[in-house]
Amino acid sequence: MHMNPLNVWLAAALAASVPLLTSCPESGPSGGASSGAATGGSQSTAGFLATNYTPLAKWLDEAFNVDYKHMTPQLIFDQVPLNDIHYQTSNLPTNAAPFNFSHSNITRRDLLRRIANHWNLKMSLVTDASGNPSAVKVEG
Repeated sequence: MHMNPLNVWLAAALAASVPLLTSCPESGPSGGASSGAATGGSQSTAGFLATNYTPLAKWLDEAFNVDYKHMTPQLIFDQVPLNDIHYQTSNLPTNAAPFNFSHSNITRRDLLRRIANHWNLKMSLVTDASGNPSAVKVEG
């Protein structure tokens, strides 16, 4: 498996920040606007892509501002802030309704959950031989 310099840097940065990790309650969906994206109602992201692997958990729970327009399932996983990790995609929908979404403070975990709900995708973690997550498996 080839790791680009950004992935190496991200892994090192996440590993170095492990002692700083604290648990924070997730706030509600304030400031978000979604055009056509299913949000799952009051569904919590707590169990979505759950992992005990602290670097990945911290990465998933980091919040960002996003403004996506006309995103397709084939493009979305190459966009900032989702493009730092590896995805194993299969059977992604074609000619699907575009994902148009803006939010001023959303975690990657919640963003991935919204994407999964919008296109009815199944997402799970793939682990390596040592039991650590190595990719997000995305199935249409």
